[in-house]
Amino acid sequence: MAEETPSRSWRSARESALAVAAAHVFWVVMKRLAAVLFSALLSFLAGQVLAQPAPTLPPITTITFAPGSPLSTVTGQMVVGCCDLYSVPAKAGQTMLVSVVAEGEVNFRVYGPDTTIGKTADGQPLIQGKALPDAGPDDNAKAWVGALPRSGNYVIAVAMADKGPVVSPYSLTVSLQ
Repeated sequence: MAEETPSRSWRSARESALAVAAAHVFWVVMKRLAAVLFSALLSFLAGQVLAQPAPTLPPITTITFAPGSPLSTVTGQMVVGCCDLYSVPAKAGQTMLVSVVAEGEVNFRVYGPDTTIGKTADGQPLIQGKALPDAGPDDNAKAWVGALPRSGNYVIAVAMADKGPVVSPYSLTVSLQ
């Protein structure tokens, strides 16, 4: 067998040391790259969750009164299982009269100024607040009159029962005195 010369063994040792160093650098770089990619993936996924659009609130129409008139009428089209929302700015002690006329089983509810409106997962309005006496969810009100206990924006929710025609035009009249 041939004997290695000192320069050849030095070269082999240097190449081995370089190979070990290169492997170490490779693994350090790969670990850092994996950490960066994992961090980027987590940021992306968190951004996807956080970037979901905030649910928009159901539209609320403010009832307005012509100058000098205590009466306002709005019309709409009600769909089965749907709900239209109206806001009526009023003062404590005023008397409010609300009535609805429709072809289908359309009724309304009147809620006090402390009511909050949200949206359910299926897009329907989520109404949280106290309904006024005889104008609540179980009253099926078509006409209502009452003295308002507090100043603020009262919410009127017009809804249609799950029976009758699929679409029903309606007319909602509100009076404040």
